[in-house]
Amino acid sequence: MRDNIVIIIWQKITALHAYTSGVRGWRAHLMAFVAGAAGVLGQAPFHLWPMALLSMVVLVWLLDGAFSGPEPIRAGAARAFSFAYGQFFAGLYWIGSAFISRGPEYIPLMPFALALLMAGLALIWAVAGAIAVRFWCLDQRRIAVFALTFFGAEWVRGHFLTGFPWNLPGMVWNPGGTISQSASVFGIWGLSLVTLFVFAAPAALMGRARTFWWRALPTIMGLGLFTVAFVYGVNRLSNAGTGEQPGVRLRVVQSNIDQREKWNPENREAVLEHYLRISTALPLDKVSHVIWPEGALPTLLLEDSHALDRIAETFRDGPVLITGLTRRERAGNGETLYRNSLIALSFADGLPRVETVYDKHHLVPFGEYMPFADVVARLGVESLAVLGDGYTPGPAPSSMQIADLPVFSPQICYEIAYSGFTPRDEGRPDWILNISNDSWFGSTTGPYQHLDHSRFRAIEEGLPVVRSVSSGIAGVIDPFGRMRVRLDRKADRAVDTAIPLPLAAPINKRFGGLFVLFLVGVLFLFRFLHAR
Repeated sequence: MRDNIVIIIWQKITALHAYTSGVRGWRAHLMAFVAGAAGVLGQAPFHLWPMALLSMVVLVWLLDGAFSGPEPIRAGAARAFSFAYGQFFAGLYWIGSAFISRGPEYIPLMPFALALLMAGLALIWAVAGAIAVRFWCLDQRRIAVFALTFFGAEWVRGHFLTGFPWNLPGMVWNPGGTISQSASVFGIWGLSLVTLFVFAAPAALMGRARTFWWRALPTIMGLGLFTVAFVYGVNRLSNAGTGEQPGVRLRVVQSNIDQREKWNPENREAVLEHYLRISTALPLDKVSHVIWPEGALPTLLLEDSHALDRIAETFRDGPVLITGLTRRERAGNGETLYRNSLIALSFADGLPRVETVYDKHHLVPFGEYMPFADVVARLGVESLAVLGDGYTPGPAPSSMQIADLPVFSPQICYEIAYSGFTPRDEGRPDWILNISNDSWFGSTTGPYQHLDHSRFRAIEEGLPVVRSVSSGIAGVIDPFGRMRVRLDRKADRAVDTAIPLPLAAPINKRFGGLFVLFLVGVLFLFRFLHAR
């Protein structure tokens, strides 16, 4: 009976492989698009990683069909493009909410902007698909080709121009869980390479290797890697205690204000009073620092004497206020520049004093600056930036220190998505401060994906992360990626918290790049194993 069930299952899988590798024309592209979109269920907030595994298996089989058909390189590129388009469409649809939040005049631009963005990202995968089919084969070695080429595509996506390393393959593992702890060894890039190989491996069970064991070799290797990662994660979390920074008590503010209402000039005073009310709901003498999110107030705060006076009156001789804001400065050539900044304000004797300033380095394309501005301007497309023609990037990131606070790395909005952004070696901070305005993205998956990036940075860096967010998910993340304090998206209040102690720099910070190169070398050698 049991043998019959196994035979039936095997026959079904064989038939599915035959159909998938044999499909042609628009049906192949539709299947690729659906598989790519379904794989996004492996990302936040779902983390249904088996869906990501199935999607990768389908893509391998679709490339089998491209390799066996006419014009294989062109077919491989086209199928990879369709898969990636579905993947990016389902994973990044929330970007469209920024157009809606910006105003009705921007809504007609939304479908065109999203279509171009998804197509641009999918083209990178199309190139990878063409390269993969160029070196393809129909035995177990194609899994190494698959992992290497599409890892290369993701690396390019994460680094080309300013890079957009969002929803990387390794992020299907719930951060703070066992498998995610491998990011402390390999980093998110190494974990992504391993994930691509492990998820594609079962596809090799259908192939031309002469013996079943050769076809099963990638799956056996994948299970071995998965087991090692699981054991490592269990062991790491079993010793995952961490203390707290002494003498520091933060009040982290999470606001829930509609973006369109916030930027209505008539509501400027109401927004200020809203933040002051949340910040003082509990006595200020209980905390040393109050943290507001990115762009908290709809004003040029450093030039707004009324807002500064109200804040100084409220915080007089009290905690330091760390807040995101837009500031304006005059360049040497007389040009007016706008910066997306983080500042710390103290209020001794009721007088506001700027303790430190950080200007955002990695700006959001289209939201904070317009790529290829001269060309785009001729098309009549305007930036989504609220002030001026966009923002000017600040200098390279560095660690900062203010009175009574451990050294920290300020990271505004999606700067937290960049692995390696946090200073290392002598400049290594004790914690990361991430402020963001996720109000642009409404009730979508975007804020949850943003949170996952913060949690993976904590694991990679061995550092706690403190987040203050507008209509996102705020709180405190320990160095293992676990949420110690959490304010969900609709929360409209503050929470008092300590800062967890950092860990020693993880293996990833010292040897992570070497591990990735080693994995690439192993897969490269695997591709040239003698087929049997």
